[in-house]
Amino acid sequence: MHWLTRIQSGDATHEEVDACAAWRRADPEHDRLYRSVEFFWEASRQLPEKKLRTILAQGVAAQSAPLHLSRRRFGFGVAGACVAATAAVVVLPVIFTAAPQYEASVNSRDLGSRKTVLPDGSSLNLNVGTQLNVALYDQQRVVELTSGEVFLSVQPDPARPFIVKAGGTVVTVTGTRFNVRRDDSQVKVAVESGSVSVSAGRWWNKANRNLTAGQSVNVGADGEVSSVATANIANVTAWREGKIVFDNAPLEYAVSEINRYLQHPAKLDAPRLRDYRVAGVFSINDPESMLAALPAIAPVRLQHQPDGRVQILPR
Repeated sequence: MHWLTRIQSGDATHEEVDACAAWRRADPEHDRLYRSVEFFWEASRQLPEKKLRTILAQGVAAQSAPLHLSRRRFGFGVAGACVAATAAVVVLPVIFTAAPQYEASVNSRDLGSRKTVLPDGSSLNLNVGTQLNVALYDQQRVVELTSGEVFLSVQPDPARPFIVKAGGTVVTVTGTRFNVRRDDSQVKVAVESGSVSVSAGRWWNKANRNLTAGQSVNVGADGEVSSVATANIANVTAWREGKIVFDNAPLEYAVSEINRYLQHPAKLDAPRLRDYRVAGVFSINDPESMLAALPAIAPVRLQHQPDGRVQILPR
């Protein structure tokens, strides 16, 4: 219950998400227990609060849920009560089957970018440094993006929605092509074709954005959802072609993007140049050359350290 409440709260750190995934992989029983609690958590979200209070009253005779509880605290109580009370189970909608038809963990941390085709015909293109879990059920298909970036081409199936979870952000589709990126500071969703629904924020006060082709949205670490914006999808997904595109990008952002592909991240030690704008197209398959090209597009110089790291200084 600890792992689920941390992750569903949207407050979980990158390290906690990784630790939860490792705990689930360590023992099949761990994963079964997690999914059991997740079942009731997801089920409780389908019911209005009044109905949830009725379930608690029927399933937990020893103590009714106080009316002054916040919906967040109330939801945690419902999850625990549903696990303990068989009577409550029969009135909850079925969210998952007892076991997924297919499940897998996929990562590109050591292999670079890779492509995976799922049994339903959907495909996942993983950028470098990406980890995710896939589970296909009778009623829905679920991808949990732990870290990194993935481009999804979803096979349409109106009876079985495709859901991508990235921390507290949930992306729901029936069939489309879109990109999801998750890092420590935010989640970015951009749509190439079709449409998606993006939901984020505290579960009792979710914000929703509907995106169509050529649109994007950002979700901050605090769960705040940006307005829908126009996106250059070709630039966003250039990594699929082994490219990275900077179009009037701040130098600080460019360095952070290059660092995604470097074995030893470079350090920008030029505060006054952080917002200096740069442009260029580079190959992610040769990250060292991207770094070496910086002095040609910005007034900086590179200082190589004995440990292999590079310091970027003003020229």
